[in-house]
Amino acid sequence: MNEEQLKILEMIEKGQVTAAEGMELLEALKAQSLPVQVTDVVAKGNHNYRFFRVRVTSDNNTVNVNVNIPISLLSTIGEIADNMTGVIPPDARKEMAAKGVDLSNIDFKKVIDDLVSGMVDDPNIIDIEAWDEGSQSMIKVKIYVD
Repeated sequence: MNEEQLKILEMIEKGQVTAAEGMELLEALKAQSLPVQVTDVVAKGNHNYRFFRVRVTSDNNTVNVNVNIPISLLSTIGEIADNMTGVIPPDARKEMAAKGVDLSNIDFKKVIDDLVSGMVDDPNIIDIEAWDEGSQSMIKVKIYVD
């Protein structure tokens, strides 16, 4: 059993992911370890990212979230990503728009396709730091690939 598989099993054990989610991750890892076809190498960009990662932490350790999604699983998500904005409730969309966040201009499928194909040069996608008054700590969100 390799290191990634053990990490997934630990995540299941700690309740960070459900058993079904863990199984999907294990299957994605298994699919990723299949022999690479020559056409896959030609189609790839300069980078061979393996995971899409989201980290949320706080200075006082009240928040600690780690999400690791195999890149191979992202391609499935990419097929429905552009429709995801339709799921956001209208009130939330209005609030986001009032704060200058417009998701309608983002081509999520293209972003995911670029990640999967290794065409994204900077692995750091999003870095956010925000003060949380409720917990009296700095909350940090980092989304990246590696």
